[in-house]
Amino acid sequence: MSDTSKNLEKKKASASGAALIHRVSLVELIFILLLVGLVFVFFFGMQQLKEDKARELIAHEKFEQIVPAIRASIAAAEEYRRTDDFGEYPFDFSQLNIPADDSYSIVFDDETGSMLVDAEDFVISYDGEDYRFIAESTESFGKAGVKVIYTLRDASYEVDDPTPERRPTVLDEWLPQD
Repeated sequence: MSDTSKNLEKKKASASGAALIHRVSLVELIFILLLVGLVFVFFFGMQQLKEDKARELIAHEKFEQIVPAIRASIAAAEEYRRTDDFGEYPFDFSQLNIPADDSYSIVFDDETGSMLVDAEDFVISYDGEDYRFIAESTESFGKAGVKVIYTLRDASYEVDDPTPERRPTVLDEWLPQD
């Protein structure tokens, strides 16, 4: 055997040994990618969770601002019922004696011909047929169309959100527990 072939055998053996030291196996690569993925999922997930909680807190504060207006409207309707000769609820918002407050204003709506309680983020209307107060959110709340409905006969609240998957929304635990 010649010297050239001996040198080639030595080079092949040493080259494969060095390649084994620096080569990363497929399993190790999968573990590394899994760890990197978990870090990204938790990091970005926690960031999104913090942002969602902050938005939910703002929406909750905005809803809490209209609760006094809803309670004042309910109290006025109950007072009307106590003083009514037939013990009925009013059929129109204008029959209610709602006390004035800085957080809301009572306006006459020319389009519908009814009175409304206009709080900054919600508009409260009265349905005289079903005896319900309906607080509907405006765009300043973050999403228009979320309705909080209080039925006088049942003394119960209900939340009607046409798109509950889109935030913000009104959660059931925010509703007053009277």
